[in-house]
Amino acid sequence: MSKPLIRIATAVIGLAGLCAIILLVASQNADAVLQLLLNASGGILLVVVSHFLAMGCSALAWRAAMRPLWSAGPGIFLWARLVRESANAVLPVAQVGGNVLGARVLALHGAGTLPAGAGMLVDLTLEFLTQILFFAIGLVVLIAIGGGDELRWAAIGLGIAVLMGIGFVLAQRWGMFRLFETLLGRIAKEFDWPALASLSGLHDTVLAIYRDRGAMARAAVLHLASWLFGAGEIWLALHVLGADIGFAEALVMESIGQAVRTAAFLVPGALGIQDGSILALGVMFGLPPELALSVALIKRIRELLLHAPALLIWYVIEGRRLLRAPDVAREQAS
Repeated sequence: MSKPLIRIATAVIGLAGLCAIILLVASQNADAVLQLLLNASGGILLVVVSHFLAMGCSALAWRAAMRPLWSAGPGIFLWARLVRESANAVLPVAQVGGNVLGARVLALHGAGTLPAGAGMLVDLTLEFLTQILFFAIGLVVLIAIGGGDELRWAAIGLGIAVLMGIGFVLAQRWGMFRLFETLLGRIAKEFDWPALASLSGLHDTVLAIYRDRGAMARAAVLHLASWLFGAGEIWLALHVLGADIGFAEALVMESIGQAVRTAAFLVPGALGIQDGSILALGVMFGLPPELALSVALIKRIRELLLHAPALLIWYVIEGRRLLRAPDVAREQAS
């Protein structure tokens, strides 16, 4: 499929997801949903700020994973994580484009293309593996508080996720990135794109990062802490809306909701899919539908308030860098 067709298809899928959110709101008493959000406006800002706990842990995990190759201050990794999350949440692209942008931020801050790319892949793997653990914790909690038919589907989902995680790790061990290197080398040669050629050695670099068991353990613990802070964010959103619900239920909602979002990685921002899953989980725990949907919308509001400005800042920085590029090239040639 050509690049324009991929962009069009992704945009259409994203638009369909946005329409799904609108339909969800319209079907669940839009006036009641709006009133709940207006009454909780101050609390919503608190939810937005609280997201820095989860994002900060993710940034520190990324930093720990890259420590064997490149060391930098936590601020750079926090900015790279913010750009990465923002692109995946807001831009009309599948939920993978942000990972590339995050790696680019690190590369431009001195990491180099190869270490930044390898570090991003390792961090993404650790994030996915700890998400499987987080999902398993959510399933155990669901059993403890007495889940119904949902347990069967959650168990099936966990089994699939575990198999995917094992398969992904084994594929890396067996040379998946060597094949990736070969493909990138051919593209670089065909289109005269030297930046891609600089990723030669990706497989060996990824394995070099994995050899530092201490760094991997620290990164995994920090990623798991990030998932747990995400559950705390859901709990906080529920309470600013006036829901009397415990952290256990919030943890189940977040663990299953994030698993659904990951499974829908081809849908920009998992629009409509994540929101529908949170609505269904909230109703399962006895919440009024309009309140459960309001929780999902608070997550979307947080994305707009936090991630949209971050992307705007990133665009300005990138624009200035591109404008300076011809001048730098002329200075080097003189």
